Amino acid sequence: MDVVRKVRYDSAFTFLYSPRTGTPAAAREDQVPPEVAKPRFDRLLREVQQIAAERCGRDLGTVQTALVEEIDSHDPSLVTGRLSNNLMVHFPGDARLIGHLVPVRLTEAHGFYYMGQPEF
Repeated sequence: MDVVRKVRYDSAFTFLYSPRTGTPAAAREDQVPPEVAKPRFDRLLREVQQIAAERCGRDLGTVQTALVEEIDSHDPSLVTGRLSNNLMVHFPGDARLIGHLVPVRLTEAHGFYYMGQPEF
Protein backbone atom coordinates (compact mmCIF):
# COMPACT_ATOMS: atom_id res chain seq x y z
CA MET A 1 0.00 0.00 0.00
CA ASP A 2 2.88 2.36 0.75
CA VAL A 3 4.30 1.84 -2.74
CA VAL A 4 0.90 2.41 -4.37
CA ARG A 5 0.44 5.64 -2.40
CA LYS A 6 3.93 6.92 -3.18
CA VAL A 7 3.97 6.03 -6.89
CA ARG A 8 0.31 7.02 -7.53
CA TYR A 9 -0.26 4.81 -10.56
CA ASP A 10 -2.68 6.00 -13.26
CA SER A 11 -3.95 2.42 -13.38
CA ALA A 12 -2.90 -1.02 -12.27
CA PHE A 13 -3.77 -4.54 -13.36
CA THR A 14 -4.50 -6.24 -10.06
CA PHE A 15 -5.64 -9.78 -9.47
CA LEU A 16 -6.42 -11.81 -6.40
CA TYR A 17 -3.85 -14.59 -6.03
CA SER A 18 -5.02 -18.13 -6.66
CA PRO A 19 -2.78 -21.22 -6.66
CA ARG A 20 -2.07 -22.73 -10.08
CA THR A 21 -1.80 -26.51 -10.10
CA GLY A 22 1.71 -27.71 -10.89
CA THR A 23 3.47 -24.48 -9.92
CA PRO A 24 5.95 -24.31 -7.03
CA ALA A 25 3.82 -21.63 -5.34
CA ALA A 26 0.75 -23.89 -5.31
CA ALA A 27 2.68 -26.55 -3.37
CA ARG A 28 3.70 -24.17 -0.57
CA GLU A 29 2.11 -24.84 2.77
CA ASP A 30 2.20 -21.20 3.94
CA GLN A 31 -0.65 -19.96 1.71
CA VAL A 32 -2.49 -16.84 2.84
CA PRO A 33 -6.06 -17.95 3.54
CA PRO A 34 -8.79 -16.48 1.29
CA GLU A 35 -10.51 -14.79 4.25
CA VAL A 36 -7.31 -12.76 4.76
CA ALA A 37 -6.31 -12.31 1.11
CA LYS A 38 -9.69 -11.02 -0.14
CA PRO A 39 -10.00 -8.06 2.27
CA ARG A 40 -6.37 -7.12 1.54
CA PHE A 41 -7.02 -7.23 -2.18
CA ASP A 42 -10.20 -5.16 -1.78
CA ARG A 43 -8.29 -2.46 0.16
CA LEU A 44 -5.60 -2.36 -2.51
CA LEU A 45 -8.15 -2.13 -5.31
CA ARG A 46 -10.03 0.72 -3.59
CA GLU A 47 -6.77 2.64 -3.13
CA VAL A 48 -5.73 2.15 -6.77
CA GLN A 49 -9.18 3.21 -8.01
CA GLN A 50 -9.20 6.35 -5.83
CA ILE A 51 -5.74 7.42 -6.98
CA ALA A 52 -6.57 6.62 -10.62
CA ALA A 53 -9.72 8.77 -10.43
CA GLU A 54 -7.70 11.68 -9.04
CA ARG A 55 -4.93 11.24 -11.62
CA CYS A 56 -7.36 10.90 -14.52
CA GLY A 57 -9.02 14.21 -13.67
CA ARG A 58 -5.80 16.20 -13.84
CA ASP A 59 -6.11 16.74 -17.62
CA LEU A 60 -9.82 17.56 -17.66
CA GLY A 61 -10.55 20.52 -19.94
CA THR A 62 -7.27 20.27 -21.85
CA VAL A 63 -6.74 19.26 -25.45
CA GLN A 64 -4.73 16.04 -25.80
CA THR A 65 -3.72 13.98 -28.82
CA ALA A 66 -5.44 10.61 -29.10
CA LEU A 67 -4.53 7.70 -31.37
CA VAL A 68 -7.89 6.38 -32.55
CA GLU A 69 -8.04 2.59 -32.17
CA GLU A 70 -11.62 1.51 -32.87
CA ILE A 71 -15.32 2.22 -32.92
CA ASP A 72 -16.58 2.31 -29.33
CA SER A 73 -18.08 -1.08 -28.43
CA HIS A 74 -20.93 0.48 -26.42
CA ASP A 75 -21.86 3.37 -28.72
CA PRO A 76 -21.17 3.18 -32.47
CA SER A 77 -21.40 6.97 -32.79
CA LEU A 78 -18.17 7.20 -30.77
CA VAL A 79 -14.58 6.13 -31.37
CA THR A 80 -12.08 5.03 -28.75
CA GLY A 81 -8.59 6.48 -28.66
CA ARG A 82 -5.49 6.26 -26.45
CA LEU A 83 -3.75 9.23 -24.94
CA SER A 84 0.02 9.40 -24.44
CA ASN A 85 -0.42 8.23 -20.83
CA ASN A 86 -2.32 5.14 -22.11
CA LEU A 87 -5.70 6.28 -20.77
CA MET A 88 -8.65 5.86 -23.09
CA VAL A 89 -10.87 8.62 -24.42
CA HIS A 90 -14.23 8.13 -26.15
CA PHE A 91 -15.46 10.84 -28.50
CA PRO A 92 -17.72 11.37 -31.55
CA GLY A 93 -16.26 10.01 -34.76
CA ASP A 94 -16.38 7.23 -37.32
CA ALA A 95 -14.19 4.48 -38.77
CA ARG A 96 -12.30 6.94 -41.02
CA LEU A 97 -10.47 8.19 -37.89
CA ILE A 98 -9.04 4.77 -36.94
CA GLY A 99 -5.25 4.89 -37.02
CA HIS A 100 -5.13 8.70 -36.98
CA LEU A 101 -3.92 11.12 -34.32
CA VAL A 102 -6.76 13.44 -33.32
CA PRO A 103 -6.71 16.43 -30.97
CA VAL A 104 -9.46 15.90 -28.38
CA ARG A 105 -10.76 18.23 -25.66
CA LEU A 106 -11.26 16.13 -22.52
CA THR A 107 -14.72 17.05 -21.24
CA GLU A 108 -15.48 14.38 -18.62
CA ALA A 109 -13.22 12.26 -16.38
CA HIS A 110 -14.51 8.82 -15.37
CA GLY A 111 -11.68 7.34 -13.30
CA PHE A 112 -9.98 5.19 -15.91
CA TYR A 113 -11.12 6.97 -19.07
CA TYR A 114 -12.27 10.31 -20.48
CA MET A 115 -15.10 11.49 -22.68
CA GLY A 116 -14.16 14.19 -25.14
CA GLN A 117 -14.85 16.25 -28.23
CA PRO A 118 -12.60 16.32 -31.30
CA GLU A 119 -10.88 19.64 -31.99
CA PHE A 120 -10.48 19.69 -35.75
